[in-house]
Amino acid sequence: MQKCFVYFFMLAFLLFMQSCKGDSGNDNPGSTSHDPNKPITVESIMPDGGKLREKVILKGTNFGNDKSKVKVYFVDAAAERLSTVIGIDNNTLYCLAPRQLPGGNHIKVIVGDKEVLTSSTFKYEQAQNVTTITGAASKAGSEDGDLASAKLNYMWGIAAVGNNTVLVFQRQNSEPRVRLISVNDNKVTTVHPGFKGGKPAVTKDKQTVYDIGWDGTHTVYAYTKSAGWSPTRIGQLGTIFSGKIAAAALDGTEEWLYFLDTNKNFGRFNVKTQAVELIKTLDLTGNLGATPGPYLIYYFVDGNFYMSDQNLASVYKITPEGNCEWFCGSATQKVVQDGLREEAYFAQPNGMTVDEDGNFYIVDGFNGYCLRKLNIADGYVSTVAGQVKVSGQIDGTPLEATFNYPYDICYDGEGGFWIAEGWGCAVRKYAVE
Repeated sequence: MQKCFVYFFMLAFLLFMQSCKGDSGNDNPGSTSHDPNKPITVESIMPDGGKLREKVILKGTNFGNDKSKVKVYFVDAAAERLSTVIGIDNNTLYCLAPRQLPGGNHIKVIVGDKEVLTSSTFKYEQAQNVTTITGAASKAGSEDGDLASAKLNYMWGIAAVGNNTVLVFQRQNSEPRVRLISVNDNKVTTVHPGFKGGKPAVTKDKQTVYDIGWDGTHTVYAYTKSAGWSPTRIGQLGTIFSGKIAAAALDGTEEWLYFLDTNKNFGRFNVKTQAVELIKTLDLTGNLGATPGPYLIYYFVDGNFYMSDQNLASVYKITPEGNCEWFCGSATQKVVQDGLREEAYFAQPNGMTVDEDGNFYIVDGFNGYCLRKLNIADGYVSTVAGQVKVSGQIDGTPLEATFNYPYDICYDGEGGFWIAEGWGCAVRKYAVE
């Protein structure tokens, strides 16, 4: 009985001491709050390199214990990339490496009004690959089903709407339609049979997609996530725009839908009031292509629009007022040539997209069969994926991969560039992680 009493007393004493120790906070870094009167420091980065979502441990001081008050950025040559903080105590931060430019990048830690930039760097290893999502040139058609069995046909437009889902706009004369492709659901579904559209415009929240009919009176449709991406007719442009229209582009307000027809008429459509305006007939030498026609995108960096055209083999800048100027390419040099923007050439520039850093990505169609990038930082145009003048549908690394008449491209904001192949009748994805 006495022995039991002693054991009980010793256990109670240990529990009491542990409780006191926890209350003091001196030996439990996780209970120590950030001191706003002291600096924060980062003493080490472990590991010192890795790929996307690599778990990175930062050792230092005065991080505090509330991860909601801490921000960690990986700083590369183009931007500061926000990391996800997954754990913290006063001397240790656990975070995940975000997608960033390759090379040695510094890390910035911010707690309250204190911040520190590491002198040492994290060597990011960027992974790139090209994969086929669905479809193939050998099985053109319009059959719905799972990704492996579904059939696609001649496409001109594609829109990424998040969650590994895209809408593609199939323009084949015999069976035009809009298809919904969901990778997560392993499913291809027709959401709008009979519509012949080109490159669509997507709202920033990816809840709505707009597209304009290629010919006729150019009917305008809206596709909304809340309605399961089924179409709603919201207006038409009328006979004033008698040329073909291959693309639509929302401006920064997302109120006006801009477009350009093959007769060089630049106009806009108000998605709220259905007002239609002819802004200007472009002062542009040469004829625009018609199959497909000129592609158009909005560039958030300068608030202008950029038009690519396969017949002119060039890219032009167009202001909202309709003033047009050459940007890159040449109608007399329809070849793939990398170099500075003023010296680079395209074989058949088709659809374009822009990443979060403002870089242009352009698919080069016939006699190009590749993906080009215009780096906004140095103005250099490079071939980033595909084999020049080699048509095919080989997946793999960017150097191994081949494309089959890529006609449009869209960026999903998460490192994924989705490509609609025209005569290739397939959706491909170029992933940068």
